[in-house]
Amino acid sequence: MFPVILQAQSLRGRILEVREDGDTLAMASAAVQWLHTSVGEFSAADGSFSIPRTGTDTLIVSFPTYESETLRIDRQQNDITIFLSHAHSLAEVRVVARDGSFISTQPILTSVITQQGLRRAACCNLAESFESSVAIDSEFPDAVSGARQIAMLGLAGTYSQILLENVPFIRLLSHQFGLGFIPGSWMESISLSKGTSSVVNGFEAITGQINVDYKKPETNLERFFMNFYANSMGKGELALNTRVPVGKKDKASTNFLIFLGDQLAKMDMNKDGFMDVPRNRQINVMNRWDYKSPVVEGRTMVGFVWDNRFGGQMAFKPNLQNQLSNLPYGFTADNKRVDVITKNGFLLKGEHESIGTIVSYTGHWLNSHYGDKDYQGNQHSVYANVLYSNKFGAKERHKLTAGASLQFDCLNELYDDGQDLFYYTRPHHHDLIPGVFAEYAYVIDPKLVVMAGMRLDYNMVRDKLHSNNWESINQLFWTPRVHLKWQATKDLSVRASAGKGYRNAHFFAENQSLLLSSRNIRLDGHAKPEEAWNAGASLVYQFNMPGGKASVAVDYFYTHFLQQMIVDLDKNVHEVHYYALNGDYNGYGNRSRSHSAQIELTLKPFQRFEVLLAYRYNDVRYMRQGVMRQKDLMSPHKALVNLNYSTRFDKWKFNLTLQVHGPQHLPDMSDNPASALPEYAPTYCIMNAQVTKKFRKWELYVGGENLLNYKQKNPIIDAQNPFSDNFDATVVYAPITGIMGYVGVRVILK
Repeated sequence: MFPVILQAQSLRGRILEVREDGDTLAMASAAVQWLHTSVGEFSAADGSFSIPRTGTDTLIVSFPTYESETLRIDRQQNDITIFLSHAHSLAEVRVVARDGSFISTQPILTSVITQQGLRRAACCNLAESFESSVAIDSEFPDAVSGARQIAMLGLAGTYSQILLENVPFIRLLSHQFGLGFIPGSWMESISLSKGTSSVVNGFEAITGQINVDYKKPETNLERFFMNFYANSMGKGELALNTRVPVGKKDKASTNFLIFLGDQLAKMDMNKDGFMDVPRNRQINVMNRWDYKSPVVEGRTMVGFVWDNRFGGQMAFKPNLQNQLSNLPYGFTADNKRVDVITKNGFLLKGEHESIGTIVSYTGHWLNSHYGDKDYQGNQHSVYANVLYSNKFGAKERHKLTAGASLQFDCLNELYDDGQDLFYYTRPHHHDLIPGVFAEYAYVIDPKLVVMAGMRLDYNMVRDKLHSNNWESINQLFWTPRVHLKWQATKDLSVRASAGKGYRNAHFFAENQSLLLSSRNIRLDGHAKPEEAWNAGASLVYQFNMPGGKASVAVDYFYTHFLQQMIVDLDKNVHEVHYYALNGDYNGYGNRSRSHSAQIELTLKPFQRFEVLLAYRYNDVRYMRQGVMRQKDLMSPHKALVNLNYSTRFDKWKFNLTLQVHGPQHLPDMSDNPASALPEYAPTYCIMNAQVTKKFRKWELYVGGENLLNYKQKNPIIDAQNPFSDNFDATVVYAPITGIMGYVGVRVILK
C-alpha cells in the first residue's frame, strides 16, 4: 500500500484488466520495466507496483497472452493506473494511462469517466456527474421537487438503459428520483455508450447505455474513505466507505458504503414564495462482497436507501398537509428502496470457457403528494440472466456469448387528483418477459472486428383494473443489433452500429413531475410498447501534443420510432394528453425521429493541462396534426469548454467548465393568462469551477456552480395561486437558483 503523496524518485500505480462486461480485475505478476534498463518490477496481488525512476521516460508493460506495449511517462507524474484489454474486444492490445476520462477501444462507442474525472467537480450523485459532457443533458423536470433527470441524443432518459455493474438499476418508480440514489463518492467509473448496446444486457437501450461501477473491495485500495460536503444552499453530505479483507490470501473481501445527506435550510432566492430546493434527507447504505476460488468468482451487493423530501410554499409543513385549498401548497415524497444483486462466474474446462449468472431483486415503495393530488406506488422487480461465453478458432478470433434472461415487474399504482375528476388505480400490473439471446464477435483481422447479436423476448403484460377485469398484451420482441470497429491506422478508429430497441412505458411512474401543475390528466387509449431503430457511426483520431495524447471524436446517430408514447402539453394548456404515436412502419403514418451529431476535441498543449472543446446538435421532432414539431424543452445546440490543470505531484488541481445552451422550444402557453413565456427560451451560459488542494492523506476542495448567476425568471407560473387552474411548475428550461458555493474534504487512507 502506498501513500497519497508519492515520492518523486519512484513511479507507483496499479495494473487492471478490463473485461468484456466492463468489470476490472487486479492483474498480479505483470512486468513493468524502464526501456533500455535493467530496472523493473512485478505487480503485486492487488495489481499495485512501485518502480524506481531512471533517466528514461519510457515504460514497458508486459503480461503473458498480452503483447508488450510502451508508455511515455511524464517526469512529473508519479501515480498511474494502467488498463489492459484483450484483443477479442479491441482487435488490438492497448496499454493506456487513463486521465479523467477516455474513449474505450471496444467496438461499441463508449466514453469512460474515471474516478479522477468524477472528482473534478462535486458530483454529489449520478445526475450531477455529466457537467463536463455534451453527450448527456442533465435537467430539472420541475421547479419544486428537486429531481434531476437526463437526456441522451435529445430523447428522455427513459430511452437510455441505466445499469449498476451491468444489472438494470434505474427503472419504473426510480425514474423520478433514482439518479440521486447513486452517490458520487461510491462510484469508481461511469461508462457511457451511445446507440444500441450489447444484446446481453437486454432489449431496452434505444439511445444508449450508462453503466456505473461502484468501488470494489478487490481492486479498490482505500482502507478508509470519507467525503464531507457542504454548500451555500444549506446542504450537507457525508460519505464513508471501508475495505476489509476476509480469510487467507484475500480470497474474499468486503466493503461498506454509507451516505448521509440533508438539505437543512429553506431558501427562496427568487421571492416567489416557493422553496428553491426542497428539504431533503437521505440515508443510503450498501454492503458488498467479492469472493473467488480457482473455479468460481462472484460479487454480491445488498443496499437500502431512504429518501424523504418536501417542498412547495415556504410556509408549508408536511405534518399539517391536507387537501384544503386554503392551506399552503406543498409537495412530499417518501422513497424506500431495497436492492439485492449477486453475480457469479463459473470457469469450465476450456481456457476461455465460462458460465455467468446474474440475479437481482428490487423493492421500491413510494408515497407522494403534490398539492391536493396523491400518487402512491410500490414495485417488486426480479431480474435473472444466465450466459455462456467461449472463444475459439485460429488465434481465438471467434467469440460466442449466448444465454437466457427473465425480467419480472410487479407495479401497483394509485393516483387521485383530489378534485373527484380523475381517479386512477392499477392494483396489479405485471410485466413478465422471458428471453434468449446470442452474440457473436469475429476478429476478421487484427484491425477489424464485427459483433452481431440477436434477442428474442416474449413480452407478457397483465393489468388488473379497478373493475377487476384483466387486460393483457402479448408481443414478441425481436432485437437485432450489429457493431463494427475498424482500426484504420494506429491512431484512427472508425465505428458503426445499428439495432433495435423496445420498452414498456408507464405514464405516472415516468412523469411524476407533471403532477406539479393544475393540468388534468387525459390518457387517450392504452399504453403500447415503444419500439425504435437506432443507427450511428463515429470516428476517433488521436495525435501527439507536448502535453500528451490529444484526440478528436466525431459521431452521428439517428433514431426512428416505430411506436412511441407521446406526452402532449400543447393540445390544451390545461391538460396533459398521453397517447400512442404510430410510426410509418408500413406506409405513411405519424412519425417521430431524432438526429444527433457531436464533435469533441481534447487538447494537451503542455504537461498537466487539458482542454476539452465540444459541440452537439440535436434535431428531435414528432408529428402532430400533420406537422413535424420540434420537441419542447430541448436545446438543439449545446457547446462546452472544459479546462483542467494540475501542478507538480497533483498538489493543486484547477477545473473550469463553461456550458452554452442554445434556444429551446417551449410548450404553447398562450391560452394561460398567467403565463408570459415566449415561444423560445433564450440562450444562456453556465460556468462551474473547482480548486483542489492535495495533502498526504486528505484533500480539500472548494468550488462554485452557476458562477454567471443565470436564473430563469418566474419558473413557476401563477406561483401566488397554486390551487388555481393556471398553476404550472413544469416549464423549466434553465437554473432556478443563482450562484452556489461549496466546500468539501476527502480523507483517503490506503
